[in-house]
Amino acid sequence: MNPPWIEVENLHLSRGGRPVLMGISAALHGRAVGLVGANGAGKSTFIGALLGILAPDKGKVTVLGLEQPTAALEIRTRAGVMAEQAGIFPGGSGVDAVVFAGMLSGLVRKEALRRAHRALDALDVGEERYRATAEYSTGMRQRCKMAMSLVHDPEILILDEPTVGLDPPGRTQLLELIRSLRDEGRRILISTHILADAEFLCDEMLLLDAGTVAFSGPVAAMMKGREERFVASGDRLDAPLVARLAAANIPATIDSAGRLVISAIDADSIRRFWSVAAEAGAAIRRLDREAPTLEEALLARLDVVRANGGTR
Repeated sequence: MNPPWIEVENLHLSRGGRPVLMGISAALHGRAVGLVGANGAGKSTFIGALLGILAPDKGKVTVLGLEQPTAALEIRTRAGVMAEQAGIFPGGSGVDAVVFAGMLSGLVRKEALRRAHRALDALDVGEERYRATAEYSTGMRQRCKMAMSLVHDPEILILDEPTVGLDPPGRTQLLELIRSLRDEGRRILISTHILADAEFLCDEMLLLDAGTVAFSGPVAAMMKGREERFVASGDRLDAPLVARLAAANIPATIDSAGRLVISAIDADSIRRFWSVAAEAGAAIRRLDREAPTLEEALLARLDVVRANGGTR
């Protein structure tokens, strides 16, 4: 395994006198790492610590083998950052904003202009690049911010909610671009509350919960033990049917949408399910095979962590 490109050890960090990160430790090796957690879990504070913007109260932060905050300038030079809250430089067009970002990263204006157009082309920004950024929609602002993070050809990308405000085609296009950058060899940290985005891009996850680490590791480890299942929709899918199925050694539950979720998916169990359902008078309109989702795995992990008093 390659050495971690992000490593934190016993990281404590407070903001405004309030503890936000409380002794977190993680070693992240993934090509694309998903940083997830509820609002207030500490995601933005964690990113600030990685970039040397926020100094730890205690602990160690290392990015690309360089320790923060000592190496903050070098790390920021090698990183492309798309912040959720930060805006676009005002008073000019989209291409002006991207060129300015390139020049701030050390590019001469001619080279910054060439790269700005290349980045905007990759994001399918046409003539809109010459419009004033003050007139941009949320989706256009997101595209422009992404181009600003890419213009200097960074080694790593740190993206905070990159798909917020994008329409479905724009979101798909941006995710495909990020995945292609990952496959080219860039290391990516993506903070998102859209778990489908994390599932599409990430091979490793860092789940924060109230300033602590609830999970850190490969997505495959998060999903381990979570099997495919059958989900039935129809009428008279109720507790008595669940009891009848249990008696027939077919584990099943009723989910929040009133569907019957059957954990056993072998052919014999399904044949017996149809028989039991018929005997119970249940009307099955639809039976689908479903794969477990990352969201379900993360929620289950949080339930376990909280039930154990916050310990992993």
